[in-house]
Amino acid sequence: MVASLRQRQKLDRSKRILEVARTRFQNEGYDAVTIESIAAQADVSAVTVYNYYETKANLLLALVKESDVRLIAQLNHLANKLPDDICDAVAEFGRIMRGHAMTYLAKSTWREVLAASILEGGKKFGHTYRDLDQALIDLMSNIVRAYQRTGSLSCDINADSLADTLFEMQNIRFFLFISDEDQTEEDANLRFLQDISVIFADKFKSKLKEVT
Repeated sequence: MVASLRQRQKLDRSKRILEVARTRFQNEGYDAVTIESIAAQADVSAVTVYNYYETKANLLLALVKESDVRLIAQLNHLANKLPDDICDAVAEFGRIMRGHAMTYLAKSTWREVLAASILEGGKKFGHTYRDLDQALIDLMSNIVRAYQRTGSLSCDINADSLADTLFEMQNIRFFLFISDEDQTEEDANLRFLQDISVIFADKFKSKLKEVT
């Protein structure tokens, strides 16, 4: 009973810390926020925050992990109810990713996430970030295989290679999207649709006419 209570208290403190950090990163920017200010607003000691997360970068990583849990739930919903055309599925995959990202963290904070994933590539942050990306690539692979099973996509295509290519295309568009404060989600969605047309040219001729 005592251990269970302690676990609940620790979980509650962790949730408060993450929510305060997310809000302050969103409103003030990552660089301007200190662990001490997060601790004060979350009503815990700075030592507690350091014990839980060690560094501000790890706190940011925890937010990304929390974000990905929610994102994967949305993408699983897509995977369980796929549209008839794989082009629509891939476009929706990208739209969901960008839409979720913007409801969770600001563009400026996502830039900090990407910078940390590169600067700390050989450390915990980099390894965990790549693992999170791999989970999304695996989900895309499952979507590709689903279309292969229906016969609408050739089984001669390597599903993992195609999924990796499509995901990296989406990653590039996301990088360009968060790098430009003036670019809207609608702009990014259209540009990703145009990217996909390179892969699925025949399927997309009519769709591009509809949105341009």
